Amino acid sequence: MPSESLSRVFATLIGASLLVASAAQAQTPTPVKIRFALDWVVQGQHGYFFNTLGRGYFKAEGLDVTIDAGAGSGAAIQRVATNYDMGFADLGVLIETMGNNPGAQQVEGVYLVYEKNPNSLLIPKKAGVNTVADLKGKRLGAPTTSPIFRLWPLFAKANGLAVDDVIWMHMAPNLVEPSVMQGSVDIGTGHPTQAVLFYKLGLKPEDMRIMKYADYGVNMYGHVILANAEFARKNPQAVAGFLRAFNRGLKETLADPAASIKYVMQASPTLVEADETMKLGLVLDSIDTPNVRADGLGSIRKEVLDRMIVDMTTTFKLKSTPAADALFTSAYLPAKADRMLPAR
Repeated sequence: MPSESLSRVFATLIGASLLVASAAQAQTPTPVKIRFALDWVVQGQHGYFFNTLGRGYFKAEGLDVTIDAGAGSGAAIQRVATNYDMGFADLGVLIETMGNNPGAQQVEGVYLVYEKNPNSLLIPKKAGVNTVADLKGKRLGAPTTSPIFRLWPLFAKANGLAVDDVIWMHMAPNLVEPSVMQGSVDIGTGHPTQAVLFYKLGLKPEDMRIMKYADYGVNMYGHVILANAEFARKNPQAVAGFLRAFNRGLKETLADPAASIKYVMQASPTLVEADETMKLGLVLDSIDTPNVRADGLGSIRKEVLDRMIVDMTTTFKLKSTPAADALFTSAYLPAKADRMLPAR
């Protein structure tokens, strides 16, 4: 074949290859970027998020997800309302935020993670508390902003106590554990993962009792995944894809908690792996509950949310009563069959 003919053949082949590559590139959608705000600094109890990210499940859904540390549920809600797309925060804080800012529909819950609110009393054995009645006269340490302190009237009512049966000692969050260990306070308060702080100060796990409000008549939901309402309306498939990926990562974390901690360690290498594994273990019973076993991960029961709204509106004297359908939507959840947990 003459060299001129060969040149034409090669040129045709190269041109066809470029067209195929160009077409393939055109058919590959650009990943949707999602900025995700955590409720707090990266810790073991965030293992399900980093397991999902680390295993590539967000990427498989066509998403480019970044996860940023937070500074509390209130801050996470504010971020999602302004410059973040999704986040993680206490549903109770969302109720309070919306109740005091009526008409500001900027954030909505889209996936319930803690079916049982983990707010707890952290009670060392030396406090001598074996029953709820033994709380009378005890000194409890908490910041004034603590939900454990602020929801105490509900706990007291549910358990036949008077609101003033205990003595509240207000202090900065980082002083609660040292104050208990030094004896100036009898009982600590907070998230159950804070028990690890007591252990690092010398208390043995067998000498610590964690009394969760949810186990004593304060039937409230905990943390939810949030979405910016406008972002969700414009990108419903991205939100649904995020939840599909997360649901997969969460189920794996529940099945093998320790395996997810390596992804937490990658995100924050200065952490102590054993501590973070323990923290994750302390929240799993707030996720894997009898209701979740019946209904599947991620969903709510409207009657529970309605009662929670009433309790919080009354206790916190909110300016308005938020509507349940403004607080949470099931529209983006994976199919129920995919959210069911395997039999134990």
